[in-house]
Amino acid sequence: MTRMGYTLLVLGVLLWAGGARAQLAPPPPTKTITIVNNSAHVMYAVIQAPIQFGKNVHDLWMQAQLGVKEADYLNRPFLTTKLYRAWINHGNGGIPPGGSVTITVPFYTQLHPWTQANSGKVQDQFVDWWNAMRVYVFEGKDATDAAYNYSQDNPPQGQPVKPVLPPYPITPMTGAAVPTCTSGCALDLRSYFIGFPNGIPAQLVEYTFAAAEGPPNQSTFSIDLAKVNYNISAVDSIYLPMAIGAKGNNTAANTYLGSVQNVQAFQTALNEYTLQGGLWPAFVPAYFLPSNSIIAVPSPNGPPRGITAYPQPQVPSANFMYAESYRVPAPAPPTLTSDGDPPWVTKRTHGQLGDVGQGTLDLWNKCTTGGGTSKTCTRIQAIRDFFVADYKVCFGAPPRLNDPNVLHAFVRDVYGWVQFEGCAGSLANTLPAQYPAAIKTFCDLMYNFFTVTDDSEVFDPYVKLVHVTLASNAYAFSIDDEQAFKSLPGTGVIVTIAGANGLENKTQTELPTAANYNKFCESAP
Repeated sequence: MTRMGYTLLVLGVLLWAGGARAQLAPPPPTKTITIVNNSAHVMYAVIQAPIQFGKNVHDLWMQAQLGVKEADYLNRPFLTTKLYRAWINHGNGGIPPGGSVTITVPFYTQLHPWTQANSGKVQDQFVDWWNAMRVYVFEGKDATDAAYNYSQDNPPQGQPVKPVLPPYPITPMTGAAVPTCTSGCALDLRSYFIGFPNGIPAQLVEYTFAAAEGPPNQSTFSIDLAKVNYNISAVDSIYLPMAIGAKGNNTAANTYLGSVQNVQAFQTALNEYTLQGGLWPAFVPAYFLPSNSIIAVPSPNGPPRGITAYPQPQVPSANFMYAESYRVPAPAPPTLTSDGDPPWVTKRTHGQLGDVGQGTLDLWNKCTTGGGTSKTCTRIQAIRDFFVADYKVCFGAPPRLNDPNVLHAFVRDVYGWVQFEGCAGSLANTLPAQYPAAIKTFCDLMYNFFTVTDDSEVFDPYVKLVHVTLASNAYAFSIDDEQAFKSLPGTGVIVTIAGANGLENKTQTELPTAANYNKFCESAP
């Protein structure tokens, strides 16, 4: 071959390679997730990337990593319209007792062609596996199958019926990075328009790899790829004993979050807390028939024939208890044992919360309408006044708390420490002058089980369940964050079920006590 021919050949190869690179974004960095099953039960897990779609929504992580110019961030939002899931060993036996899996997670998986010109402008151009991620863990194949099969199409606007379709396969571009699993482990990548119902019990773990900053909160983009951020969430419910710690971090700060109890002890404590709805509502198991997997079969008296009963119970938080127990109309199929009349839940009427659950509403009513003068009542009155003032700023008039439906929604938002639906902005921004005192009072109420001697004065028994009975530093409510969340340098995270084996640091993060709970709770905005 002549020198000129060789030069032309090399040039042609370079041109082809350049064209290929124009279709693929730069290779993404990776981190790992290791899940260790220390229980005597087969466990299943799924990694879920969120839908990021809507006005003023943008994926800050993707923008910072792929070099979006600050002035152009609104035009390149990297929107996603589906939930993207990586099912771990779904058809391959799950994670057996004593077993473990390690998943290598790329920052992103590319689904559509990428160039500098269209970067971030194409919906579902990438799956972002690093930002605002969830890992759900299920006990047993039946619960996992129910969650896997639960899928609906996204119909055109105005179409009343959502067609039933199987989960959509994810089709990455040729050469794109995808999540991978260790030997003997398989991943099934699927996309969905909807989440699975609450009646399929699972424990939630959350992680975000890297830490990005940028517009509108910061004028320039930056990203720290070394960080791992994680927590065990019991904000909505609690189900399984799980712990989490950073991988590749040998510092003293890498103490684990969560619980390392065995499954039997954990579930016994949950059963004693709910007493089948007699003390506190529990989730009604939602079973799904293989012949029609989208249709829930609520079964308060047991599962349909041929389906194994889910291990029970899954216990809702106080905020979730109020949100579901007083929905109008009652949810059908039901979510909690307190939802609705037959045929959905036998021997229950709307809003029956059980003795302990009802006690929280009785305490609120005693303190806000019955003239209670205890320290607990004084704090409840202060929180009521703060939320009433916030409501007036939002809507121009005070809430009609003599209307039971308004009252229950109001109490729900108090327990959730959330802004009222339809009101823009945060609680901190609506009443900035009153907020510091209000958040301290709210924290004192959430942890008042440390100080009161009368159980009827405990504001939120669920917080005591999580932190004392279960000895877990999972999030027990929305701003229970300082000891329930960690951000450390690391190469990934390690998640364990029912034990500390597999964690790099087997020391638990400090649990809240009467002496220290203020520093754990009051840090939230």
